Amino acid sequence: MRHAIRTAAALVALWPFALVAQSVKQASGDPIPSGGDGTIYVGTYARNILVLDEATMTVRDTLHTSVGIPEISLSFDRKHLYVGDPGNEKVEIIDLATKQSLGMFTLSHDSVKVRMNGFSLDPKERFAIILVKIYTKHRDRYDVSRPTLLRYDLEKRAVTDTIAWPRGEEREFAQIIFAPKGDLMYFFTQDDVLIYDTNTLKQVDRWEISKTLFEEGLGRINFGLPYDVYEEPGFYTGLFRTNDPVNHRTQMGVARMDLANRQLDFYSLGPSVAVSFRLTPDRKHAYGIHSEVGNYQFWTFDLESRRVLGKTEFPGRPRMGLVVSSNGSQLYITTAGSTIDRFTTQGFTHLGTVNLGADMTNVIIVPRAAAATR
Repeated sequence: MRHAIRTAAALVALWPFALVAQSVKQASGDPIPSGGDGTIYVGTYARNILVLDEATMTVRDTLHTSVGIPEISLSFDRKHLYVGDPGNEKVEIIDLATKQSLGMFTLSHDSVKVRMNGFSLDPKERFAIILVKIYTKHRDRYDVSRPTLLRYDLEKRAVTDTIAWPRGEEREFAQIIFAPKGDLMYFFTQDDVLIYDTNTLKQVDRWEISKTLFEEGLGRINFGLPYDVYEEPGFYTGLFRTNDPVNHRTQMGVARMDLANRQLDFYSLGPSVAVSFRLTPDRKHAYGIHSEVGNYQFWTFDLESRRVLGKTEFPGRPRMGLVVSSNGSQLYITTAGSTIDRFTTQGFTHLGTVNLGADMTNVIIVPRAAAATR
């Protein structure tokens, strides 16, 4: 398969205070306290990435990308941004220290479009496992391939392997994550976790997670292994949902998975409710947003006492994203739109609004201390 590679320096411009309309004082006249000393990266529909200083909530830099409207993700060591395009055809890598592009790659060429519907990055950034579909244009039709798993070498910028589907069962989507050291790869199926050696791409073990769940009286749980910037490497904490096999009701709870030791700790919170979940830096609490017209709520989860600590109504908006500040004292309401609203975690007081001047695609926060220890 041919592929195109293009490299270009990411142009960086300073957008000073004229871009961000941020009140430095609360309505009471007191200065707005800092939410931490991290860095916030915001992908925008203006086809760039804004770099915000969290302490002042002002734009420090602007990164221009070559892929168009950016969807951003962070490398394991938090040194690079991986930037995808809306069509899932291109990926650009940006070095955060130098603010320079390390190049863009695509598998599409000529009349062939290759859409990367899944992208799992090796922690050492040697390669990525990519789930693709290939669309070949003919004069009178398109041919669409079956979903295929590829290993893409990031140094050679080339596809080096095609990976057979476990048990020959093709999937439209695949959940693949890596061990922190990059030596193992975990492939999640409906019933168990298949463990692969990343050098040979051969299965070396299996975790029968479904057996554990059924022994606990649960059916199959829906747990997405969410990435959280405040989580320990190799651990995944989030909400899960499962159908009560007796009463046939959907229940909700919190699960924490330790992949290395193959342990899953979980507990129920009650009937399922549509609510998000974001860890605090100390991982003792989490916050979420329940969003429905006329009923917007902050949820507080106490992870030590294993309960929902409280629900607080607030004036929300449709399609809200939630980011916990790097010192845990504030919540940032992001997407959709061009504004970030700041709330305290104690009492949920509205502190102010940051106007970015462009609608957001997604937002990533990088805590300063954590970046130095990864």
